[in-house]
Amino acid sequence: MRKLPADQLYRFSQINSQDFQASTSDTKEFMKRFHPRAYQSLNFGLHLRRNQNHIFIMGEPGVGRIGMTKSMLREAAKRKEIPQDVVLVSDFSEANKTQYLYFKAGHGLGFKHAIEDLITQLKTQLPVVFDGHAYQLKNQQLENDLAQKQESALEPALDLAESLNIEVQQNENNFVLFAVVEGERLRMADLKKLDEPLQKYFMDALDQVEEALNKGLTHFPFLQHEYMDAGKKLNTDVTNEHLEPLIDALKMEFGENHGVKAYLDALQNAIVSKLHLFWDQSAEQVTSNAQTSMEELLAEQSGMSVFEVNLLVDHSGLKHAPVIYEQNATMPKLFGYTINSASANATDTLTLAMNHQAGLLQKANGGFLMLSIQSVLKDPEIWSNLKAALMSKRLTFEIPSSSSVVPYHLPDYPLEVTLVLIGQAEHFYALQELDAQFNRLFKVQVEFEVELERTSEHELVLAQQLSSEVEAWEDLPVVPSALERLIEYASRLVESQGRLYTNKAILRDVLAEANAFARAHDEQEVTRETIEATIQQRDFHTGLMEDYYHRAIIEEQVLIKVSGHHIGMVNGLTVLTMGRQSFGQPVRITAQASAGDEGVVDIEREIEMAGPIHSKGMLILSGYLRGRYMKLKSLGFSASVVMEQTYDGIEGDSASSAELIALISSIAQIPLRQDIAITGSVNQFGEIQPIGGVNEKIEGFFKVCKARGLTGSQGVVIPEANTKHLMLNAEVRNAVDAGEFHVYAMSHIDDALGLLSDMAVGEEQEDGSFPDGSINARVLKALEKMNEKHDNDDD
Repeated sequence: MRKLPADQLYRFSQINSQDFQASTSDTKEFMKRFHPRAYQSLNFGLHLRRNQNHIFIMGEPGVGRIGMTKSMLREAAKRKEIPQDVVLVSDFSEANKTQYLYFKAGHGLGFKHAIEDLITQLKTQLPVVFDGHAYQLKNQQLENDLAQKQESALEPALDLAESLNIEVQQNENNFVLFAVVEGERLRMADLKKLDEPLQKYFMDALDQVEEALNKGLTHFPFLQHEYMDAGKKLNTDVTNEHLEPLIDALKMEFGENHGVKAYLDALQNAIVSKLHLFWDQSAEQVTSNAQTSMEELLAEQSGMSVFEVNLLVDHSGLKHAPVIYEQNATMPKLFGYTINSASANATDTLTLAMNHQAGLLQKANGGFLMLSIQSVLKDPEIWSNLKAALMSKRLTFEIPSSSSVVPYHLPDYPLEVTLVLIGQAEHFYALQELDAQFNRLFKVQVEFEVELERTSEHELVLAQQLSSEVEAWEDLPVVPSALERLIEYASRLVESQGRLYTNKAILRDVLAEANAFARAHDEQEVTRETIEATIQQRDFHTGLMEDYYHRAIIEEQVLIKVSGHHIGMVNGLTVLTMGRQSFGQPVRITAQASAGDEGVVDIEREIEMAGPIHSKGMLILSGYLRGRYMKLKSLGFSASVVMEQTYDGIEGDSASSAELIALISSIAQIPLRQDIAITGSVNQFGEIQPIGGVNEKIEGFFKVCKARGLTGSQGVVIPEANTKHLMLNAEVRNAVDAGEFHVYAMSHIDDALGLLSDMAVGEEQEDGSFPDGSINARVLKALEKMNEKHDNDDD
């Protein structure tokens, strides 16, 4: 047992001002020095050239996982080529189908505008071309040729009519025949007034001429078809003559690969075949290659959407391969979605395709995509589809069956992306166990430490990083002493003088609150005193429940003594957590022992209020008693141990040392000091093991003692192993320094027994006995006496 001086209750930080001013910390350098394990793992993963080397980032939120990972990904992205722009266009070889075109980064937008300008230009220019003088002359020539051919087809009939004195008069839709008799034109009905021979002659003549005319007219449909074909050919030739220089210019500008050139050739043919969309004519009358199949006629309903260009992925202005982070992943965000068009009907699937928005997988292709594992796992459909895409390296677009969107076509999208999942260790190990494909995909495991060794270098690096981040706030200056206090606070958070809590988010929050505190008190800079006051203010803001619990003790609603002596009663120490606030709370532990054979009864366990670890601790007490006092003789007894006035479940074994001392006190009827509280876990050999929350436990008991009145003898006993965890507040340290409060460190249960009883514990002698008058001798004697009484009862 040793009493700790005030200088062992806290570890101060001292930053070398010259080193602090000499250099600044960038994100990569900070990660390299402050998170060396994570840095090396991630750096290794980014240089790994294996199939499916996706990365899983583990660590507590706030340690800087996202920011530092982004920084390293951007550096790795600079070593990659900038991916191509991706454009979605119609596949003219099949109705309602689409295809991808690829362009150098930044060229896709120019191509989209160029095609849109071309279509807009053609809408204006083609009608002008077909209304022009040159076209009209050629079209008139075709009409003249048709008329001439029609006349030639009728010429034999007209010659025959003239030779037979038959006059042929052509109306708008038919021919009218007259017999010319002595200069008079007679219709067939008028021939009855002629002589029979003459009548018969003209009747035969009219039949011959009519037959000849009908024979000539049989050529008219063929002549009309020839005329229509010639007209279509004329339209096609005129259109191509106008289009070719425009298409050739596009090929010169964008013909980076065969796919683009092939599309432009197909586009020219499609414009010719759909010329009626640019000209107020029916499709059958316009061009020689007009679409006439039923499928193609139905496809006409999509109208001009066949010429639309959808810029899916635009890398304009990108300096390196993409690095994208998305915290809230959804199916549409990852895999893409369509914007419903008001003009789209049930069959206009091409318009839907041209309104499709690329998903993050497409946008991040060729680079890195960072996702929160929680958002990925919230929807099983996301995880299954994501795995399928990564395994096949191909994104297959499917409209979900529950969607109200009409299915539309998108080709499979080649995928070459490195997925970086951000989560915590439990996510990683659960997926490893539950998903057989997980290890095949995620070969790189990056762990960000929650705590780090507290060295002068790490203190300096953390101070420099926090200082550089604060500079961006354009707030009050932060002096080095404030950063020193903040580093000490980081040690308090991790409960160790030799460790640092790596969660910069929490430390930045304290700095932000310190700036607010300084401004509210008209201070010009953030100092050590500002940080100290801010931490106290944080505790005050969240300390209402602690006040309630302590007030219950002070007002004796919860019975706790901080002076005097009592048999079978010890002050133990617990930690309560409410939200983000944890505070120490003393608790009375009592024991009652008597003759019997029941052994140690844990009241909490009997009523099912104790957890398994607490129950384990109680069984260890029985093991200690047997090992120390019953090696040579079985000594039965009955005892009960309980934490008084606890009404919630109890877990943990940090009170086992206090429970053991209370039990020994009850057996031997030895009074114990009530001005000393004790915490620590004990094993079957009486050795004291470390516990958690040591700072909160000490400070909690100190507050109760202070409220009741400090006597100068009060204090706490903690495990020796916990002395390196002490980062007590200034008030406790000052009280210890003034001799008003004491902190003791124990290694064995005998240390605490001697202190709390003011008696010698007594070492075991060779014959198994203990020195007379010692605690152990009184315990052994009491047990033997209990068994004597028990034996008499049996008789």
